[in-house]
Amino acid sequence: MLLSGPELLKAETRSVVVRAQVRGGPVPSVVLKHFRDDLVCGLDDWAGAEFLTHRGLETGPRFLAGNVDARLFVMEDLGRGPTLEALLRGGDARAANAGLMATARLTGQLHARTLGSQSDYELVRLALPPRHERIRVENARFLLDHEGRLLRWLNAVDAQAAPGLSEDLEAVARALADPGPFFSFTHGDMAPSNVLFTPNGPRLLDFEYAGMRHAMYDALMWLVSVPFPEELVARADITYRITLSADCEAAQVDSLWARARATVALARTVNLFQWLNPQVLEEDREWAPGFSARTALLHHLARCRALLAPADGFPGLAHTLEALETRLRERWTVTPFVWPAFRQEDR
Repeated sequence: MLLSGPELLKAETRSVVVRAQVRGGPVPSVVLKHFRDDLVCGLDDWAGAEFLTHRGLETGPRFLAGNVDARLFVMEDLGRGPTLEALLRGGDARAANAGLMATARLTGQLHARTLGSQSDYELVRLALPPRHERIRVENARFLLDHEGRLLRWLNAVDAQAAPGLSEDLEAVARALADPGPFFSFTHGDMAPSNVLFTPNGPRLLDFEYAGMRHAMYDALMWLVSVPFPEELVARADITYRITLSADCEAAQVDSLWARARATVALARTVNLFQWLNPQVLEEDREWAPGFSARTALLHHLARCRALLAPADGFPGLAHTLEALETRLRERWTVTPFVWPAFRQEDR
């Protein structure tokens, strides 16, 4: 099999991605991905693609081959098409709405069909050079190890930590480390730019943060991380829940569903304060294109508060974040971010 006509798709510090035409092979073109400086992310990406291919899931590109020494693997070329981000930045609200619903449905299918598949995934991942810790344990440990970063924000705005904060953080961390009935294979970086719409439907790209963890981790995209109209968030949540419920009985129980959503929302909101320095109090910075750090923090706090309302538990963490939100809103006046596709509706 000969490759020709290379086309550079992406060149970043972490990886280089190239499309190439195939001469004399079973497919017309392939995508080659070379991971540079982060071996763990590169091999997690490889393992995710290979695992889904072994299970026959058409969630992302099919894995074809790889070479660890060269830090290179080869995947099916999904072709050209718009990403969810492109739809959101376009002018067609109906297309953007449909794109998010398709993404929520695809995510639910991914999780439903990989529930409890830890041993199958480990067979694939352990065949590659080892990572030092399971990704869900890393997520839980980071939350606990950096509690001081959250306290630093509280001190900076003269807010008090509520009683029970540490205990609630430990409860959230335990749920991340042991998701119970919501234990599934996850993409791990559900950004709109990582959803590609192909002639065969939506596909997920870039599994660099993939692994077995709490299924709701991927649902954070519409629940917390990315700003969408409230009505659209509710529709995406229902679409995802219905799809997941086909194989996950816990998703059919309102109290378990509410607690699961609150758990991951709390973790992600605290993480944002752990990632960002309180210097944002003095000078705002870009968090994502068109989306500032201050806007992101206030959006996360508001969404987390909404998701905590129907859930039982976590009073110490909930009250702490409410106090922090009150102080930040006293300091900041920010314009909520609205995707271009929804700006006409927003008027």
